[in-house]
Amino acid sequence: MTTPPSYIRAVTTLRNGGIIAELDSMDLATWLRSATGRVLLEGQFDSAISFHSCTFALVLEYLPIHLQIKDKDFLQQVELENLLPTELLSSICWIKPPACHSSEQQKAFALLQVADAYTANNILRDGLCIDNKCIMVHKNKKEPIQCAKCQHYGHITRNCTAQADTCGTCADNHSTIHCNAF
Repeated sequence: MTTPPSYIRAVTTLRNGGIIAELDSMDLATWLRSATGRVLLEGQFDSAISFHSCTFALVLEYLPIHLQIKDKDFLQQVELENLLPTELLSSICWIKPPACHSSEQQKAFALLQVADAYTANNILRDGLCIDNKCIMVHKNKKEPIQCAKCQHYGHITRNCTAQADTCGTCADNHSTIHCNAF
């Protein structure tokens, strides 16, 4: 088996020493997961390799909390009910842990991981039916990380190298909690 004609788009090194590689094709990803590809890749890194596929996070709104979303067959039932391809719904979990739900609470939001962009977009457009109820869905939008000290994006205060605080309200050289602008 030969390496498919593809390339690596980007490589990111994580703080824990791991790496994330973005590939330009599923053929290359499939080949790297094969026995031959895995052995060759592990030989380059001198360590074991684990693979994680990219998923697309969707928020399911007002899902009845009586549903047993942790059951192993739950996602398969959702795929069947909505005529979705099998095994494209990767995982689901409550956004707020069940232990934190109030005793009167009937519905909650859940986070659904979808393995395919096309399917995720169709779900966003059409919604989902779960237990014969239409469930509204929206994309999980993560807010960018912003430093509370210098107000720049991409890092947090603990990792900030700025010498002085910058106010998030008036942009003067003091912390936001000490601002008297209002």
